Amino acid sequence: MTHDLGADRLLAISPHLDDAVLSFGAGLAQAERDGAKVTVHTVFAGSATPPFSPAAERLHSIWGLSPDQDASLRRREEDIAALGHLGAEYRHSRFLDAIYRKSPDGRWLADNVPGRQKLAIGPQSPQGDPELFAAVKAEIASIVGECDPTLIVTCAAASGHVDNEITRDATLLVAREKDIPVRLWEDLPHAMFAPGAAELPAGFGLGVPDFVSVEPAARTRKFEAMRLYPTQMSMLHGPEKDLFAQLEGHARKSSPQGAYGETTWPVIAREDNG
Repeated sequence: MTHDLGADRLLAISPHLDDAVLSFGAGLAQAERDGAKVTVHTVFAGSATPPFSPAAERLHSIWGLSPDQDASLRRREEDIAALGHLGAEYRHSRFLDAIYRKSPDGRWLADNVPGRQKLAIGPQSPQGDPELFAAVKAEIASIVGECDPTLIVTCAAASGHVDNEITRDATLLVAREKDIPVRLWEDLPHAMFAPGAAELPAGFGLGVPDFVSVEPAARTRKFEAMRLYPTQMSMLHGPEKDLFAQLEGHARKSSPQGAYGETTWPVIAREDNG
């Protein structure tokens, strides 16, 4: 898979601590097995300090954490273990997840959805906070310079989550400046329940979707790595919702042979900026 794409050095840019593994974990495992150097850089992985938004406090409780625990530190530890299981190196950035940030008018970006574990993230354009966007772009450029990737993979951000859109758009700009090919992964598990089209910034377009089957061992390593995120599995998997079976079923819809795999799209840079 990865050698066909020229990915001797694969850099995955993940918005959050688990996004890369949930969406592209089998691809990461297969890439490492194929001999590529694999690095995952997570953008919104910084530790916040109190006071927290009610939405963040609720999530901390669902994750089984006490008020005095550093939730982001715990999640970084989980991420290190999961990526290590896949044979990938990790990089963690300092930027705060949207659940810990406020909009320019002082309101929390994240609100609780009554009766559900999900949150509502307030609408905001990727460059609605120019300073944050510029800082994220600069750090991604630094990581790209350090890792010298032959392929970059990041999220499609079809969910409309502002963190995902910032990550994707900043990555696209850096990759274009450095002339590095980019592929966007299908945002899982979101895409299984609320599929949508990614709206890329001006100057970029999506190529034909590419479903790539992986070896059974890569699928197994992905599922094992997912279990190393107990905070997130507490929300995504349980007696009434088998996330692993759902991922299997979703993959089968796109798989010509019924094997497990993941979907990505190549990004096309347009000279006309349209």
